[in-house]
Amino acid sequence: MARAEQRRQQSALSEARRAERLVLLERFIEVAAEAERSAFSRPSEWDDTDAWFLTTRDVMNRLWVAERLIRIQFPLPVHDAARAYFLDLNRTVWEGLPDGESVRDYLEDNRLAFLDAARAAMG
Repeated sequence: MARAEQRRQQSALSEARRAERLVLLERFIEVAAEAERSAFSRPSEWDDTDAWFLTTRDVMNRLWVAERLIRIQFPLPVHDAARAYFLDLNRTVWEGLPDGESVRDYLEDNRLAFLDAARAAMG
């Protein structure tokens, strides 16, 4: 009887952790999508009073936090993939890309690597 209760508690804990991880993944993916939209809408010139900058700064701060939470809750390969994607987004948002280079294409490899790592970790 005690063994069955222990298994039930372990199962409940595993499900709670999985749900927690899904929330973190959703948060990271949602904020990363906002950051991608900022990269796509990046004006050629802006300053620290520009509406684009103010919105984007908030998005990038939230993405930074979401990326750190991935590190806390997931195995390092998932965080490493999230970090690479974050760094690509950060560069694209703040520095832009050379003329003719596609934001979507630039971000694609590390975005997919992150999603694949997350899927593998979630089982």
